[in-house]
Amino acid sequence: SRRSFLTKMVLMGGAAALPGFGMTALNSPAWAEAVDLSKLDLADPSTPLGKAQAEALKASTESPQDGSAYRAVQAAKQYSGATLNMTYEAGLQALEPKNFSGPVWETLTGIKSNVIELPHPDQYSKPIAEHIADSGAYDILDVEPAWIPSLANGGVIIPLDDYFAKYMNKADLEDYHPLYKAMPTYKGKTWGFFDDGDQFALYYRKDIFDDPKLKDAYKAKFGKDLEVPKTWDDYAQTAQFITDQLAPNVYGAAHFRKFGSPGNQYSFLQQYRANGGKFFDDNDFHALIAGPEGQKTLEQMIAQNKASMPGNNDLDAVAAWVAWLQGKIAMLFSWPPTGRMSENYSQSAKAINFVPQSVIVGKSGYAPVPGGNGEHATGYAKVIAAGSPNEEAAYLFAQWTTSPPLSLVRVMLPYALRDPYRIAHYTSPLYQSLWPSAKDYLYNLCECSNQGVVDIIMPGWQDFALSLDRMCTAVWGGQDPKGALEKAAAEWDTTNKRLGIDVQKAAYEQFKKLPGSYADNTIEKLGQAVKLP
Repeated sequence: SRRSFLTKMVLMGGAAALPGFGMTALNSPAWAEAVDLSKLDLADPSTPLGKAQAEALKASTESPQDGSAYRAVQAAKQYSGATLNMTYEAGLQALEPKNFSGPVWETLTGIKSNVIELPHPDQYSKPIAEHIADSGAYDILDVEPAWIPSLANGGVIIPLDDYFAKYMNKADLEDYHPLYKAMPTYKGKTWGFFDDGDQFALYYRKDIFDDPKLKDAYKAKFGKDLEVPKTWDDYAQTAQFITDQLAPNVYGAAHFRKFGSPGNQYSFLQQYRANGGKFFDDNDFHALIAGPEGQKTLEQMIAQNKASMPGNNDLDAVAAWVAWLQGKIAMLFSWPPTGRMSENYSQSAKAINFVPQSVIVGKSGYAPVPGGNGEHATGYAKVIAAGSPNEEAAYLFAQWTTSPPLSLVRVMLPYALRDPYRIAHYTSPLYQSLWPSAKDYLYNLCECSNQGVVDIIMPGWQDFALSLDRMCTAVWGGQDPKGALEKAAAEWDTTNKRLGIDVQKAAYEQFKKLPGSYADNTIEKLGQAVKLP
């Protein structure tokens, strides 16, 4: 995952490595009675993050008493003394439960947490192995939503609908953006709490697009105004124009095309669906990616590579971020941390030491990716392991930490890689005050989610993605695009045969029902778009 590439580059530290900590917040007598604040490291209470933490503690201990956070804390106190074993991706992801949610939860409920750091692939394979061994080793699992069908089919995780009915405030469930509310569902049941809005968006340099000389030159050459591109063909044309005009100081774009970075699969999947592509034939179930839509997508991606900075095909996500933050490129489509890093908010945490300070503060604009259908690439959901010896306590922690007030803090932590996914996140005055254009950033993420497409949430996802990554890498190396597409399609067919055609057909029918499965089935197309005031 993209986090694996981030965390490889981070020398990890504990809470002492984080700025703004070591100061207590909250002066309410009610909280003082319920919470021993001396045990917690909280941000300066005068900051937006400190205020969000204050609101989260109030929601957990005082009011609203019908809120999911308060209900979870009250119900969980009966399990005081238990220890929850929870998996997290090793590195930056694990900092949050170690430094914030874990210690706060223990202070509120007496329930300890043991964060088990795993490499990204092991977050899928280890729970399966422990389930087969019937070890009861894990309580809470952090998993990609795309893994949920396989884990559910294998009995590795449990459905949560009965717990939802017992403990959750329905309004808090409805606060999820509808794209993310639907993602942990499978076969009519809900298997987890969505917990990370990894939605691609386009980030662009406002100063470059507003440059009068460039605007005049573009108008003279193409007979139309220079504007943020809305189609993939315009994107390549605009990137090439900027490169021709400004290189070597600035290039039109950069992309993370390095094999295994990951990036190739997400770029292909979003553009392929924007071009009208479907994955499998509804009758004989053969893969369709080698058709005209797939060929057009690869042709567009080749044009993008040509228009980009030198070394484009060897960049990973972090290298692309570095180029963006150093002012070397005019456009970048990527994950939400891009916006926070652009304003040096993320870099206020010493743990974010793998990217430089931004030289483009105040110059970033935000838009949906060209074509409109940006990929929701990976993300996380919290699920409960079957066989957990602490099942109900594990559920209550997951409800609490993903509730609106707690999750707001977690997506605001500068060192965390959790990205906004609730309507309460997009509309939060505290988040909107983190930098001058933060409101525009949040509103754009919401709009991108309205139009977004999701990963192939069905068994075989990892194999499908790897085939696409190999295919793109071969094409960047000079292989014929049509032949590479046909080889990848054959690999997809082999994967489906190995897993069982009937099983895969059934899973695909479930996938097609998900909002964001295809460009004609987005939240916006379904009439469920969230339009913020």
